[in-house]
Amino acid sequence: MRSSAAIKPWQREYFSSGYKIAFLNALNLRLQAGESAGRALSAVVSSERSPAKQRDMAPALEALEQGESVSAAIGKLGFFDSTVLAILGAGERSGMRDAISSATAHLSVRQAWFRQHALVIFILANELISAAFAPILLHTEILPWVREHITVPSAAEALLKYQRDMAIAEFLTVGLMVLTLLLVIAGTINIYRITRLSAPTSVLLFFSDGAMAVGFKLAAAMLKAGVTIENVARDLATQSPGWSRRFWASVHGQLQLAREPAQALLQEGIYPEERSLLANHNNAKQLAETFLVLAGGREHRARRGRDLLLMVATLLTITYIFMTMGVAIWIYLTYADTLSAGLEALGNGF
Repeated sequence: MRSSAAIKPWQREYFSSGYKIAFLNALNLRLQAGESAGRALSAVVSSERSPAKQRDMAPALEALEQGESVSAAIGKLGFFDSTVLAILGAGERSGMRDAISSATAHLSVRQAWFRQHALVIFILANELISAAFAPILLHTEILPWVREHITVPSAAEALLKYQRDMAIAEFLTVGLMVLTLLLVIAGTINIYRITRLSAPTSVLLFFSDGAMAVGFKLAAAMLKAGVTIENVARDLATQSPGWSRRFWASVHGQLQLAREPAQALLQEGIYPEERSLLANHNNAKQLAETFLVLAGGREHRARRGRDLLLMVATLLTITYIFMTMGVAIWIYLTYADTLSAGLEALGNGF
């Protein structure tokens, strides 16, 4: 068999989240049928129809042949993250079937989180880009078109009014673009502060609470599989999504200082009502149940945050477009009788 060391990173096959979940489900089915973990892993790898994927997974079979543990052999597959491997490693001692179920839940939670956030980000990006480009289009296309096609008044008073109106239109347009830039800068600074857990999440509750909900669910899955809270915090400091990652990094740092878990978990990013729940638990099982309760609360907050975020983005987009159209329509209606082209041309330009 070809060693994995000889396979360049860019030559390796892509293993999607769906593939990883299906792989663990197939492994779990064989365990439920009574096969040993080693035989089940060997059978699932051998049943892969893609020669390239089977080539990349071959080191797992080599590890089994050399007598290595099942969790070590699964690590040789090369496509599971450290959190899954930690869950499966702990499960080898406490029960592999429960561990595989927890690892599958971990991957499913991450996959669902990514898809949901990708959709919201796409909608937000589409709305906000439309809003940002409205004044730019007015400044670069509409107003120059009006200037080109308008018949400049010859009377001094009318000429002065025309110049004043066009100056006001230019000023309003530039003002909208400057306001857009300031909003982008303010948003960037606020997002940076939130990632450092040094500012309230405000309208970004969807992202922060959604990430924390995923982090709590992953922690619960790992604890139920037998992973220690120290290893949970260590892995989630790099594997949990978004804002949750910094929270778990802080928890891991406190645990390394020999702080009690109940105290180490009370970091920035925890709501006051969550602190009492985290401070009162007697064992890992109770802590896992607490994390699931907190995850449910965070998901509810995330849904409200998503609705608020989309509403604010929609209102901002509508406001920008109406202000931009208002300036364009005002100029057009004021000088419509002096334009050499009609409203249809203006509409095409817009």
